[in-house]
Amino acid sequence: MEQNFGFVDMLEERRRDCDFLWATRPMDPLLPHMLPPESVYNRDKIIQSVLLDAQVRAAIHTIAKTTGVEVKDIESNARAMINEMASRADLATVRWLGIFITKAMKRMFSKIYVNETNLSNLKKETQISQIQYVYVPTHRSYLDFILLSYILFSYDMALPNIAAGMDFYNMKIIGELLRKTGAFYIRRSFSDDLLYKQIFRSYINNIVSHSDRAIEFFLEGTRSRSQKSTMPKYGLLAIILESLLQGDVPDIHFIPMSISYERPPEELLFTYEILGIPKPKESTTGLFRSLSILQNPFSHGRIYFNIGEPISARKFVDTIHRKRKVIHPSFKIPSSVVEDVAYHIIESHKKNTVLMPINIIALLLNERIQMKPKEPYTLDSLTKDYRWFKSFITKSLRALMFETKKINDNDEIEQEILEALKPHNELIVFDPSNTLKLKQRHKAIKLLDQSNIKGHFLSERTMQIAVPAINIAIYINPTLTFLAETAFFTATIEENGTQIGVALERYQLLRKLLSTEFVMHPIEDKDLIKTEWEKTLNILLSEDCLYMAEDLIRPGNNTQLFSVLHNVILPFIDVIYVICTLLFEWNEKTSDKLTDRTILVEAQKEVERLMLETRSWCQHPYCLSLDLYNTTWVNLLSQGIVIAHPEHTNIYRTDKAKLAYLINVLRELPLRRPVGTYVDAFPLIILTSSVSTQAKL
Repeated sequence: MEQNFGFVDMLEERRRDCDFLWATRPMDPLLPHMLPPESVYNRDKIIQSVLLDAQVRAAIHTIAKTTGVEVKDIESNARAMINEMASRADLATVRWLGIFITKAMKRMFSKIYVNETNLSNLKKETQISQIQYVYVPTHRSYLDFILLSYILFSYDMALPNIAAGMDFYNMKIIGELLRKTGAFYIRRSFSDDLLYKQIFRSYINNIVSHSDRAIEFFLEGTRSRSQKSTMPKYGLLAIILESLLQGDVPDIHFIPMSISYERPPEELLFTYEILGIPKPKESTTGLFRSLSILQNPFSHGRIYFNIGEPISARKFVDTIHRKRKVIHPSFKIPSSVVEDVAYHIIESHKKNTVLMPINIIALLLNERIQMKPKEPYTLDSLTKDYRWFKSFITKSLRALMFETKKINDNDEIEQEILEALKPHNELIVFDPSNTLKLKQRHKAIKLLDQSNIKGHFLSERTMQIAVPAINIAIYINPTLTFLAETAFFTATIEENGTQIGVALERYQLLRKLLSTEFVMHPIEDKDLIKTEWEKTLNILLSEDCLYMAEDLIRPGNNTQLFSVLHNVILPFIDVIYVICTLLFEWNEKTSDKLTDRTILVEAQKEVERLMLETRSWCQHPYCLSLDLYNTTWVNLLSQGIVIAHPEHTNIYRTDKAKLAYLINVLRELPLRRPVGTYVDAFPLIILTSSVSTQAKL
């Protein structure tokens, strides 16, 4: 996509208009599901349809038979469940909320850029199609679903049926307000509740087939605290795809939407959550307390809202599947089909991510801290590095960076950098000597109940170093959407060169181990892996980051690019090694049963020790991330390296032979340790000042 193409600042017009007149304007919201009137169900009719559903009725009678409870009592329970769940659209409520949300958006954000070209194309398509639409945004903030609804309302499009968690349902007043904007509520876990499961399945089937509004849900399930894609959750997606087999809709189009925040509202909270400090419980009081972020105008910079190409479910759910459903009504869509659809949506999310200047600035600052910790990072030096790296990531890797004008000379680049730092003046600033510094964002937290800590209880010294470092890493992570493959490559090449076959094997290993972390579709076909590898190699060869000498691949003259890519992937590899080592030594070191909780605590404890006491593995504070441990654990489970106990829930054992092999291969990787560490550089890079957290922890 060309720079600037299709993006419009939707707040520009709002700043000229009267909010009340705009929100109460005459409108006939565009309904994206063009159904004949007799096929459209209102809320009451959907509830009735769910309660009469054959599988719901069967579940009611099964429960009555096995428990001895009266059928009418179970039916009453079923009605309460569906009433708790079902959305209730109300345009008047949307209008009044629109006034408040407009004022908040204009205060918090300098601009909200929407890809208006793609949105207009979507509007045109929905006016001539009878298919159902499912909006699938990225999930980077609680603000995501409010933002999407706000955009749809602004462009006279009907608000969708929005999947929401029970945390919001339990918020006084707010829960019902959200329901009236389209929210339907889902319990976090209900796999053991037969009645709820069947009611939920039937409700989704009904809104897919009989609601004239689209559906919205977050494929990732929960917010990405790391600000990059996370592994998809398949449950709701599978039920939506199952609905296609019923034959009531000709197709379902999934609309991927990528939301990029210059500064997410929960920025500091994400940092603490990554370290194991639990998030505050959602409450109406907490919501009003969070409105303090409105004190400083434009404090959260810009948002970019990009819309991907529609993904047709019929391309995955073919005629064979539909015929099998007719012959065998209990037929379920194969999990491989659900996974394929999910990965296609995630790939669209990645492709349409718009990077911000702060993402590049954070990456370059992280590199400077580790490689030249004693050299001041001046605006002149940063400008030079910024220009170079921005050119690489946008031209060679085709990453999207939206610009309002072409930037050519150093003065304009300096201005872009300084403008980008304004929303981040609580984290990164230039000191009086024009040197880039980090601010100390952490202050001592008094936790009355340490049992709420999700990991190891980290020392105050560790927290002082880790909080600003991980805050920086959160802004680096979006770049990994585009850098991952090239970064893997740099961890496979030795100083004196590596044979082509060895480099390819190492790349395959890292891609497999980190596929969960970077949500990369597993590839078993060696030819496809080699094609990806060769494409990545050619990029690095063209940048003089590598060169070929006979059958060897060697580091090239562009050592700066090699170093940036290598150092950014290092924490992810280090964490895998440390967790594998802990798992291998588990029985010898402890008699405790192996659970996901215990390994998480022990891993964070060991990483803290390595970071403070050694110069070996896990020197970067991001290695303390609980998110990293969770994705590593899931990956090891998927490979059969960690094995669930057949009889005891949440108890695991390990395959020692596979672990030994993996540890040995990881030790043989040609990893280069940076000359500096955050621990050593901390006094030099921190500009101490009074800090205030955005929310009470």
